[in-house]
Amino acid sequence: MSSPDADADSLKIERKRLRQHLGLGPNPSDPPAGHPPQIQPLFFIERAPGSREGAKCKLPTCAENIMPGELRLAMNPALGGGSWNRSSASLYHIRCFEKLADFTQADFLDRIQPLTRRTWTHRGLNVGIERLVLEWKVTIGRWIDKRDGVPDEPEDEKRVHADFVALLRKAGSSEYKQRTIPTGLPLDEYHYLAGPLAPFESDGPDDKEEWNLFDTYLDSTVNALDNLHGLSTMLQHWSDDVELIHKEEVELDEQEGAAKARLSKKAIRALKRLSIIPMPQPSYSRSFYA
Repeated sequence: MSSPDADADSLKIERKRLRQHLGLGPNPSDPPAGHPPQIQPLFFIERAPGSREGAKCKLPTCAENIMPGELRLAMNPALGGGSWNRSSASLYHIRCFEKLADFTQADFLDRIQPLTRRTWTHRGLNVGIERLVLEWKVTIGRWIDKRDGVPDEPEDEKRVHADFVALLRKAGSSEYKQRTIPTGLPLDEYHYLAGPLAPFESDGPDDKEEWNLFDTYLDSTVNALDNLHGLSTMLQHWSDDVELIHKEEVELDEQEGAAKARLSKKAIRALKRLSIIPMPQPSYSRSFYA
């Protein structure tokens, strides 16, 4: 077992290696060293496929394998590699990668991509995780822009995107009355976003306590910028609740039983709806999140 000082030194080295892999200077204040990478690395959030012993986490200070079914981050091209290869990504626990990547900087945040029904279905994510990761990315990006003094989007551009934003944020609520399909959005994707992927769960017009996915799991305040493990914490909370609702009462220990009892019928209904992985559709246009 290594000493705390040795672990700290190892993490410092890995952070520099990651920055240089992305075409950045080894330290935040350094200029880029050399030419930018021919292929820009991306950080894919995916579910680990089946295997006997799992996969080794690439963080040098981590001794735990990434087990089948666990959420992980796959960086492609791999650290130290320059070519895109589906089978040679660097794999990390998400909480481990958060020790290396500074997601309060756009150079890191913009590379996050959830694997979904539109990408590699055998490692795809349920729609709840898909929606949470994308909304987290937008939320952190908005706070980064405010911190860095980036001007807000002009009002005329906001109006252009208003229908799409309402669909993404308000679908499922009894107050969501939109009936027009946002320009450029395929009909099948509209129906997904308005139905199975809707963030709200409601009992109808008289429901004063509608359940909302983002309010439940996502920290949308400026404090999110200070939370090193905000992404992994959010996803763990979601995953724990999904696991709870799919367990029979006899399978729950005392703590799990108490946690499940705190979930309302509305929350359980929403969790079941959002824990599916829909079949991929043939048509898809670039979304608001791109």
